[in-house]
Amino acid sequence: MSLTPSSPAYYKNEITEDDTKKLEEIFNKILNDKNSSAFREPVDYEGLGLSDYPTIIKHPMDLGTCKNKLLNGEYKIFQELMDDLKLIWENCRLYNQVGSPIVKQANSLDKKMKSLIDKSFKNAKPKIENKSDNKLSLADKNKLIDLIKQQSNESLTQIVKIILKACPEGIEDIDNDKLQIKVDFLTSKEFNLINEYIEKSNADSNAQDKNEKK
Repeated sequence: MSLTPSSPAYYKNEITEDDTKKLEEIFNKILNDKNSSAFREPVDYEGLGLSDYPTIIKHPMDLGTCKNKLLNGEYKIFQELMDDLKLIWENCRLYNQVGSPIVKQANSLDKKMKSLIDKSFKNAKPKIENKSDNKLSLADKNKLIDLIKQQSNESLTQIVKIILKACPEGIEDIDNDKLQIKVDFLTSKEFNLINEYIEKSNADSNAQDKNEKK
């Protein structure tokens, strides 16, 4: 997931039932576009004889899959949906020749879908709860920072996911794929969730070490 400083504010918003209905209408418009036929379903690389496709494209994505994930409630915030949509167009550009008809179609659909989504949601205000009563103390902030510094990359990935789900404004993309945890935005709720994850992770790791020594 890549939240950039230039991303619209609503990208951090949770997707509500009303949002889902609006997005479904947008998907239907795009799926009915004549240029979307190659992007409606997963690429049938075997049927098309594209034997190198799975070697080049590591994370396939298509409009139909995105729509199903949306309707099944698998996207919690807009950024998750936008990342999958971006993947569709980037996969096309990666596999196909620059300037080819299908890349031109991908560019057109990318621009059209972003425009439709921005038009519907760009004025939505960031949905940030009033968390002033649950702010972390300075001691808790320092403890959290120390805990995070001790974690492996795998654990850090899980911690970022925990924060994004509970407090999206607590994560900032400062340089492409480099994420910054904004401790000042976190509350006791996020602190406890992170603490629980780390304790469970450490317990699982210790249990595994004991089993290996037997």
